[in-house]
Amino acid sequence: MDAQVTSALIGGGCTLFGVAFGVVGTLVAARAQITGAKAQADAMLEQAKATYRAALDQAHAAQRAAHEQWRRGVQRDAYAAFIAALAEVERQVTQPDLLTSEDSDSTGPLGTALRTLRATRAALELEGPAPLAMRAAEACIRTDAVVRYAIQLAPRANALRILSHAITNATTAERENPRSPVGLSLTAHQDLTRFREASFQYEAGRIDHDAYDTARQRAASSLDACGLLTAQQIRALLSDPSWDGALQTGREHADATQRLAEARTAFVEAAREHLDPLR
Repeated sequence: MDAQVTSALIGGGCTLFGVAFGVVGTLVAARAQITGAKAQADAMLEQAKATYRAALDQAHAAQRAAHEQWRRGVQRDAYAAFIAALAEVERQVTQPDLLTSEDSDSTGPLGTALRTLRATRAALELEGPAPLAMRAAEACIRTDAVVRYAIQLAPRANALRILSHAITNATTAERENPRSPVGLSLTAHQDLTRFREASFQYEAGRIDHDAYDTARQRAASSLDACGLLTAQQIRALLSDPSWDGALQTGREHADATQRLAEARTAFVEAAREHLDPLR
């Protein structure tokens, strides 16, 4: 093999090596480019996922905030309705002289107010939370106590209010006429006062039972004759002539009313704290 052939073979080999090396370099560069493009695509995908998750979280947060605001509004309405119903019952039972026999039978205004209170408490128990429902239950328990004492006081208190109103608003002519409605009411009031005095005298042993019974019969007849009182009211006036029982019930009624006011205040404060914990 002469030098020319050898040189040609060597040149061809170098050419082939160069081509092969170039191909390998091109493949490596292409692979690197593909890898970079894939990494860039992955980064873009992760960024898109993060953006989607942030948007989804924001939407969920907005939805939760809107729902929480709606729930607060519903609860506020439930609490306000309960407080208003409680206040109405409280208003009525603190004035036993305005209660009637219908109220003792739960068919009058007091019965209506109590049914409204029970309905609003049921709604409150559904809305919660549990601590507020417990405070509402405590307020209702104390309400029941005040109602019980008010109904016990009502017949006597109402009778005395009716007699006092009839006498106070009377004219001089009506007072001086013993057969007028005012005159009969005045006589009934006077005989009731005498019966009370007789009761004290009898308990002290200063008069006998016949004198006591005579005073009682006279008071009963006068109260019936005035025509202003019901049989229940007359019985209430005659059954406790010394007023000891009525005074004791009055003290218990006052104490129960105070405890009810405290329970109502505690509920209002707890409701405010729940609705606005940062207040």
